[in-house]
Amino acid sequence: MEDELQITLTNDYAFKRLLGSEENKPLLQDFLECILDLTPQQVLDLEFMDKELTKEEFSDKTGILDVKLKLTDGTVIDIEIQASWNASFVKRTLFYWAKMYTSDFKAGESYDKLHRCIAINIIADGFRLNDAIHSEYLLQEKTAHTVLTDVLEVHFLDLPAAKKAKGEGKTAGKRGQLINWLCFIGATDKEERAMIATMSPVLQMLNEKIDVLTLSPIERKLYESRMKLKSDITTISETQFSAGVERGKSLGLAEGSRQKAFETARNLLVIGLSIENIAKATGLTVQEVETLHSC
Repeated sequence: MEDELQITLTNDYAFKRLLGSEENKPLLQDFLECILDLTPQQVLDLEFMDKELTKEEFSDKTGILDVKLKLTDGTVIDIEIQASWNASFVKRTLFYWAKMYTSDFKAGESYDKLHRCIAINIIADGFRLNDAIHSEYLLQEKTAHTVLTDVLEVHFLDLPAAKKAKGEGKTAGKRGQLINWLCFIGATDKEERAMIATMSPVLQMLNEKIDVLTLSPIERKLYESRMKLKSDITTISETQFSAGVERGKSLGLAEGSRQKAFETARNLLVIGLSIENIAKATGLTVQEVETLHSC
């Protein structure tokens, strides 16, 4: 019998499969109510967008969003899972936000047609901006802190901070509901996930869906490739990355490290990272990455 696959929602494929589907829409609605302090009516008829991934999108520099949706008032929301924090992530999320903000805007239209866009980032490890479980960033005046507009919102949800708060018993009220959600998403084994699920009927429903989830061989390969890539990335510190790039330029890569770089580059191509960024991350040349991309 094939080994049981331990599902974790910090895997972007599993997150999209479970919370980015029509059948599980009520579960995602509950999650959004906790994050954005919305009423059930405000998220009642949310619409999923860009659900299917095409071959062209894998090489598109605009990137691939984990879960993108629209509320009835036109607000567009992007929910992203990030395995580990890195120095470029703030710029990355603003880039995605800008693409969302202008994606449906047509020449000649009034600027009033532009809708509010919200970027929600769930960080599994290493969040560095502050110690908060939930951070919300808006566009404000520097001294008076008055909000210029509500069209821009960027949220960060720190899974380790939520786990710490739960361990300290801070799970009361709506904040407690959000903490339970985040701890559920960050759970790494079946027993831990089941225990957290007892705190909420919605989480119990989601836990049951995870328990009976059957992945096809192709889907299982996609899931496991995400997990392997996550492991590869988290073993490289930013200092090691910078030093490795410089050593690679001057001394060249040893054969074993070079093979590892090619393997990592192939995984990064699968999830849609640009050729230029893959070259920077692995120490390979752009030409070498392009050769892999054409294979």
